[in-house]
Amino acid sequence: MASTCSNSQTAAGQPQQTITLTVGTAGHIDHGKTALVKLLTGCDCDTLPEEKARGMTIDLGFATCTLPNNRRVGIVDVPGHERFIHNMVAGASGIDAVLLVVAADDGIMPQTIEHFHIVRLLGIKSGMIAITKIDIVPPERVEEVAQAVKNLMAGSFLEGCPIVPISPKTGAGFEAFYDAFVATVDKTAEHRSDGPFLMHIERSFVLKGRGTIISGIPRSGSVKVGEILELLPVGKNGKVRSLQVYGQTAEQGRAGECVALNMADMEVSETVRGAVLASPGYFKPAKFLNAKFHLIAGLDKPLKPRTAIRFHVGTADVTGHLVLPELESFRPGTETYVQLQLNDPVVATPGDFFVVRMLSPACTLGGGYILEPEKKRLRRSKSDDWKETCSEREDAFKDPVSALTYVLKNAGPKPTHISELSKLALVNLESTKNHLKNLCQKNVVLEFSGDRYIHTDFIADVKNEVMDILNRLHGEHPMSIGFEKKDLFKGLKTDHDMVEKALDSLLKDGKVKLTERGYQIPEHAPRLSPDQTTLAEKIINIYKKTKFASPRIDELPLTTGTPMQVIQPVIDFLVQTGDLVVISDKVVLCRDCVEESRQKLVEYIVKNGSIESGVFKDVLGTTRKYSIPLLEYWDSKGMTRRVGNVRYLKETQKR
Repeated sequence: MASTCSNSQTAAGQPQQTITLTVGTAGHIDHGKTALVKLLTGCDCDTLPEEKARGMTIDLGFATCTLPNNRRVGIVDVPGHERFIHNMVAGASGIDAVLLVVAADDGIMPQTIEHFHIVRLLGIKSGMIAITKIDIVPPERVEEVAQAVKNLMAGSFLEGCPIVPISPKTGAGFEAFYDAFVATVDKTAEHRSDGPFLMHIERSFVLKGRGTIISGIPRSGSVKVGEILELLPVGKNGKVRSLQVYGQTAEQGRAGECVALNMADMEVSETVRGAVLASPGYFKPAKFLNAKFHLIAGLDKPLKPRTAIRFHVGTADVTGHLVLPELESFRPGTETYVQLQLNDPVVATPGDFFVVRMLSPACTLGGGYILEPEKKRLRRSKSDDWKETCSEREDAFKDPVSALTYVLKNAGPKPTHISELSKLALVNLESTKNHLKNLCQKNVVLEFSGDRYIHTDFIADVKNEVMDILNRLHGEHPMSIGFEKKDLFKGLKTDHDMVEKALDSLLKDGKVKLTERGYQIPEHAPRLSPDQTTLAEKIINIYKKTKFASPRIDELPLTTGTPMQVIQPVIDFLVQTGDLVVISDKVVLCRDCVEESRQKLVEYIVKNGSIESGVFKDVLGTTRKYSIPLLEYWDSKGMTRRVGNVRYLKETQKR
């Protein structure tokens, strides 16, 4: 960054509002970009001695402009000379709207066209055009250049945008230019704040008494004084001691603003242009990048399958090769998936726009956007899996919600912690919480304890598995009215929390019912035949009549005159429904008797404070054969507490 200056005079009593976006100039050398910025802001962006001596912009210059209602927007002035295209791309990578400048005397020139291609490739969607030097040409020449510009912009994002004649030297046409500039800013979307902090370094230097100062335009997120940032690809952390926004001391810097950070524990030799400052843990440098690539129209030679290139992303400028996964024809003006194999690692995130230039002869080949950093080098052979993955990721990171949804779908069938999701989706933690809350409300995502989440698609798979297991268990045990969770867990390798969620969902949907014995598919509920129903009523009546002198199950064939193999399924059914209760190996009682024993036991202890084992048989009017198993039964249910031969009610029962 060659300079940063401001023309932000705020009206008394009116607070200034910073618009979190930056407008960048573009155009051929000596077409008046710097003069136009000076007219608009009062700032001369040419501050290097070489720039003053040669009368041309070499490096990037930054300024601010105050708009109506005390709004402030940043402006980047880029060099127009072909030899400084790398600086132009570094500046253009951080802008949101372009101010394309064309001189009325020269008209459209080589760098006009190349800069136009570059801003298109970098995904810029808003802008305007200024035709300068109108004071030295006749009006008909201005109209001629304006028409040529319209023809060049046809079909692009600049089609139909304002084309305004202006003389930076005399100021003629400034009012119309200014109105068009304000309108362009107003319709340009500001940077989102959902992402983690990421700033490509434009410039760094040492300020005496302060230490290392690093400046640039944050691509995403925000940063505050006192926060820790990670320097990549070096991989070291440092604390933000202080910061400035557009040259003014501030507590917070946001995406789209010109920010200067005073960093602790970082050296100027490490904080070079092309490196990044970022929220720790979110980004990893990579040498291999999968991308969607657009080959610009007008090239006279086809690309080789492994073309040597110069790659620009953010402020990084590295060499490498552009690899085409398939050897079929790649026509200018078309798009394909590619892998960028670089000689040095860069930080490039999904959705980042980039520009590719030929090494020799130097010219812009095209550009596009990153799909994902890749760990492995792609060989030049057809790979359907690779192409399918690229296709899936193409729209995955277009916004935070789609990014989180994509990450959750690819996280697998185990709940993932929110901090991990935040990093994988490149969404800051606070925004991740809000988006996940909304996705849970829409039943796209399910929340688990410990801030863990999973996509509902995986729960659907587990629900299907649970239903399969229940169907199998019902088939193996047709007279069972339900199965415990432990029976289900035996057949599933899935996380137990997932099974719990699946069961809750199945219960809510009515596909599964919870009975006294466990989980049941309602349509598989056992049904007694007419003969079994008659037998069941007969058995229940026997146990109701005999009360605390009930027969053992193995005595029922003699009592009922029915074979045991016929009786057993009915007994199993009655036990599951609770009509009969198994107290011990030898004692079975009807439901009413068990309840009667509970009531009498509680009444006696409440009245007397405790009960001895031998007394309970008298309370029930039975023998120890039945009273002792019943006392042990209620001990096991947690109703009573045994001390020697004496029982007390547990505290919970007293309350």
